[in-house]
Amino acid sequence: MTEVTLQDLAPIHLVGLSQLTTLAALDTPTLWRAFAPRIGEVNARADAYRYAVREYPTAGQPLRLEPDTEYREWAAVALTNADDSLPEGLQLLKIPGGIYAHCIHRGLASEFGRTLDYLFRTWLPASGYSVDNSRPHFERMGPNYRLDDPEATEEVFVPVVPADSPLHTEITVPPQP
Repeated sequence: MTEVTLQDLAPIHLVGLSQLTTLAALDTPTLWRAFAPRIGEVNARADAYRYAVREYPTAGQPLRLEPDTEYREWAAVALTNADDSLPEGLQLLKIPGGIYAHCIHRGLASEFGRTLDYLFRTWLPASGYSVDNSRPHFERMGPNYRLDDPEATEEVFVPVVPADSPLHTEITVPPQP
């Protein structure tokens, strides 16, 4: 299955659009269709990647990845300097540095749940780490990423802390169909 490694990331400054949503109402393509034409307006990009980010408002509380779980979803790109002026209507998001579980999802976007299922149900319980929902979860995709491409790859980053940390978060993941 997917190899998971730990990466110590520096803080990342992103600019993009966000929306409040639930797992059941997930409308990521609409968010990206609104943001993609605006990417060219962003000066001083740090890289060519695109970032899909989820902020769960459950820091210090159990995280339930159920259909009614509400979170803020972002479509964004990275900045070299967070002090640059932002294009009108775009928002700044600062992702704190720290340890992240990292793996690669290969395949269709519709199969992404299998990668998360492995990460949360298999790797995480055996790792000695726990999810840290005080930081966003995110994926990083190349500039030519297409969600309908069976050969597509995206990097997955889930914030983690040692399981005995006061920042750890219990997580509930329903079985994949």
